[in-house]
Amino acid sequence: MPDLGERGNVMGPQPIAPIVEPPAAMLAAAEHLLNALMRGDHASVEAMTPPHVRDEMLRIAKEIPPNRYDRFEIIGRARVSRHYFLKARLTGADAEPFKFQFRLGETDGKWTVREALNLTGRRSAWSK
Repeated sequence: MPDLGERGNVMGPQPIAPIVEPPAAMLAAAEHLLNALMRGDHASVEAMTPPHVRDEMLRIAKEIPPNRYDRFEIIGRARVSRHYFLKARLTGADAEPFKFQFRLGETDGKWTVREALNLTGRRSAWSK
């Protein structure tokens, strides 16, 4: 095969970057949010949500019956710049699993919900 130019410019296998572990404070904020949702503590959910997302987050909170779910599981996680996208599933003994995606970001040391989407009953790459 002929050499088509500078071999150093040839694309080939790229090194895989090391996995960046999320900050412990972000994981604690996610856990706090999920526990508040399971308890039906709308005041705590509202405290973690800036005004531009509050309506969507409170809509999701109202769809979760209080004390019906007893555990959660983070089933997906991604990072874009300094924002973390999480997909969570809430489960309970007599409740249909509830899935939703949310994005957390940090401002002045406080982690808040920047975006939220209910995935329950939806089919997408994120809803499997």
